[in-house]
Amino acid sequence: MTTTPQAPVTHRTTAASPGGHGVRLPRLVALRGAPRVRRENTLPAVAVAEALGVDTVEVDVRRTADGVAVLLHDETLGRMWGDRRRVADVDWCEVARLGNGLDRIPRLDAVLERLDGCHASLLVDLVDAADALVAARTVGTATGSTAVAWRGNPDAMATVRAALPDAEVWLTWESLAPPTAADLEALQPSTLDLDVAFLTPATVRAAHALGVRVAARTVDEPAPALWAAQLGVDAITTDDVAGIRAVLAAAERDGWPDRDREPSEAEVAPRAQALAHRIAHEVIALTREHPVGEVRAKADPADLVTDVDRMVELHVRSRVRAAFPTHGFTGEEYGEAPGDRHRWYLDPVDGTTNLVNGVPWTSMSLCLTRGGRPLVGVVADPWRGEVLEARRGRGAVLRDRALQLDDAPRSLAGAVVGTELDGHRPWPGFGAFLDALADRSCTVRVQGSGTLTIAQVAAGRGIGACVPAFDPVDHGAAVLLVHEAGGVVLTRDGAVEGFPAVGEPFLVAHPGAADELHTVWLRALATAR
Repeated sequence: MTTTPQAPVTHRTTAASPGGHGVRLPRLVALRGAPRVRRENTLPAVAVAEALGVDTVEVDVRRTADGVAVLLHDETLGRMWGDRRRVADVDWCEVARLGNGLDRIPRLDAVLERLDGCHASLLVDLVDAADALVAARTVGTATGSTAVAWRGNPDAMATVRAALPDAEVWLTWESLAPPTAADLEALQPSTLDLDVAFLTPATVRAAHALGVRVAARTVDEPAPALWAAQLGVDAITTDDVAGIRAVLAAAERDGWPDRDREPSEAEVAPRAQALAHRIAHEVIALTREHPVGEVRAKADPADLVTDVDRMVELHVRSRVRAAFPTHGFTGEEYGEAPGDRHRWYLDPVDGTTNLVNGVPWTSMSLCLTRGGRPLVGVVADPWRGEVLEARRGRGAVLRDRALQLDDAPRSLAGAVVGTELDGHRPWPGFGAFLDALADRSCTVRVQGSGTLTIAQVAAGRGIGACVPAFDPVDHGAAVLLVHEAGGVVLTRDGAVEGFPAVGEPFLVAHPGAADELHTVWLRALATAR
């Protein structure tokens, strides 16, 4: 069994083409075989992938109760095979009876035998160190010539390296920062394996300078496949081998996309709005259905982040990258990715402290800017199941209902104004603001999500709202919503048309109450000086 690192990958270079001079064709990695044709992680899926001529077949491996390495992605048998038990609690003889015909869970050694003598190599994906030990022993004792590489979490890869010192290991990379030599020292990987959401030109350059290949996953759409190839990735992992191969072949034949061409706003805006709408509904489901697991503090014990925050952000980044691979992206949890004059801003869970404590008042904020000006924005409220959305010059809507604030005079008496704390403390002037509004028989609400606090004004829920510091990640979409609904956005110096300056306190208001509320707010801020 071949476990030594594979020779450096060679590529055919295409003829010169607009925007794609010298593009090298990446290797194709079939994720879980060919899941669009046959059931994932089965021998038929592996056979179809090999027949399609892929360079590598990726499979997920777990162990049975009696120590047999089998192909399965999930911890349990439920999703694919209708059995709720953990595969680690079931003996191989029972596992082998699940399914029918050739659609059954195969042993890892059977897959090695199937690929023996074929062009395709095998990539084994692992999430558990105990599974890794069983898989490594299986490969180590197998006969044949199938080349095997490994990827997975650090503990699993360390186990593989200990059992098979010469094993080829792919390092899973979950950062927008380029790798350094120190990052590679422990595992000495052959390949940097990353979600396409983390793919940047700097990462490709840094990996290649360190003598490491780059593999991007999971790429099933034409745009990111072409973009990744033009960046110089060495491998693309996909569910759709035939489709991605056809896209790359067409580019090689007809010419690669011109990366210097800038699409017009009319080309970008409708697609971006439709994508943001779909993402918002996906995030509602993800947030409601995924229980909070890991909770960590960031800047202080009141500044929390959860696995839900990271899961949602990675999902949104991947969805945006699939549709608009050249756009920049700034997210709350993973930071900034470079791009063209378009940039997306995301807060995956605004109100994380509420989420951790079971308070159903959180939101997602997603905003696209073009040249620094807001273009498209959505705010998703998972607990009300609402998506508020806006597009510059096209208005704001909620459930297909246009949001439009009239300009009739409004009294603060009997009204509600929203605000948020500065972190977990009152902002300077907070007490004076409450007192002044109380004197006008106006009530203040502090709900715990600045995004929703601002966005609700666009929906006519409350007469105004203020937060201590503008950040496009948190407030970009909500500010666009207020503008497009006919509301007023104000800073100390008066009304603004686009975004307030980053870090500047700002106020949004119903147009009929904006002047009075702005005066009250300014006087409160002045008391803190």
